[in-house]
Amino acid sequence: MTDVIFSFDTEDFTSNTAADAIYREAEILREEGVRGGFCIVGLLAEQLKNWGRDDVVEALRHHDILSHSYAHSLHPTLNEYTDIADFDAAYDEVMRQESLALDLIRGTTGAKIIGACPPGNQKTYVAMYGYGDLGLPIYADTFCDTADGRGVFYCNVYHMQYTSCLEEEVLDSSVEDMKKLLDALSKYKRVIIYTHPNIAMYTEFWDKVNYYKENKCEYGRWTEAPRRPVEETERFYDNIRALIRLIKGDSRFNITSYSEVYGMLAAEPERVISREDIPMIREALAGSFAPISFPVSLSLSDIFLACREMLLGASSHVCGKVYGFLEAPYGVSEAVTLTSNDIITSASEINAERFLPTEINVGGVKVGPADWLRAALDVLCGADSVTVVPGEALPSLDVLPQLKNLSFKGQWVQSDSFKDKYLSSRLRYQAWTMRFLAD
Repeated sequence: MTDVIFSFDTEDFTSNTAADAIYREAEILREEGVRGGFCIVGLLAEQLKNWGRDDVVEALRHHDILSHSYAHSLHPTLNEYTDIADFDAAYDEVMRQESLALDLIRGTTGAKIIGACPPGNQKTYVAMYGYGDLGLPIYADTFCDTADGRGVFYCNVYHMQYTSCLEEEVLDSSVEDMKKLLDALSKYKRVIIYTHPNIAMYTEFWDKVNYYKENKCEYGRWTEAPRRPVEETERFYDNIRALIRLIKGDSRFNITSYSEVYGMLAAEPERVISREDIPMIREALAGSFAPISFPVSLSLSDIFLACREMLLGASSHVCGKVYGFLEAPYGVSEAVTLTSNDIITSASEINAERFLPTEINVGGVKVGPADWLRAALDVLCGADSVTVVPGEALPSLDVLPQLKNLSFKGQWVQSDSFKDKYLSSRLRYQAWTMRFLAD
């Protein structure tokens, strides 16, 4: 059975008229007994209060609320200001802006915010870590999910891809068209059907008109996008309702919500690695250098940190926040023999507070973190010396097809000066944080 979530990128802070679409779509879902997810931009939350849109706020009370960032397309965007070498500086600005977004959204809606949904292609690894630290475990509209929508833990948040866009699929569709869409969606484990409420009323995106590549106007002096004919808007609303009813009547689908996912994540048991688990983990990584889902859901970073603690005498490791790398990890190019004593000594010298080291000194020999991990597992299984041979430094990204060859440059409304010097590569370097729900 395919789980279905309805998600609404609720973002247009330039038009009080566009807020009418938020109200209508929220009410259509309520009338059909569906709990949707409304991903709200912080500046829009502020504007709803300024516009006195108590009707919209009341309609939103029936639905889940997520953050859609503080300022959406206002430059510099999330990607633009985090594409720098200094992670801490980028992180501090993310935390400043996104904390403000949460304050604005809570202040207007009074709702508990259960996740984040980045605008456009603003999938910066910095914000992923930031949202996790802000207590938002869900990250919707991602490049870090499986092709069939199973969901992936990455950078300490649970990623779920957007699947099908309502304005592209059902704006002017027949029932037969919708049935064909459902046939395609039934192949997924989970689908998120999404839309942008403002597009129900406008033929162009508000930010394409006002923020394409630059701030084209003074804040508050916006250009209104071209309006759709009223009958076209109403037909779209009717089609949204028709699609919901088709899904409700189709036994292949189960309509769920972000809040149900939130509950599932909250119920995940504490993840603990014990010394007794090490032989099984060692065997699994020997077969495939990838995250494992037994005895519990584990990332490579979880296993690395557990090995470090156990080499220093711990009998178990409680898994928590994990990090990947800021640069490409090193790996040996030829066989190297290491003693168990040198590996144990190196464990005490590893700084594991945040990002993992890209290279490790073991008895005067430089090895990579993957080399060290394999050697540490061998030592924990009783080896007095270990011969490390060249191997994979990062897990395969075949399971995350959108991430594998991702490049942010030249995409969405970003400025021409945006270089993507760090973001695409560093997002891939976080693959050691990837894990899946336990079997």
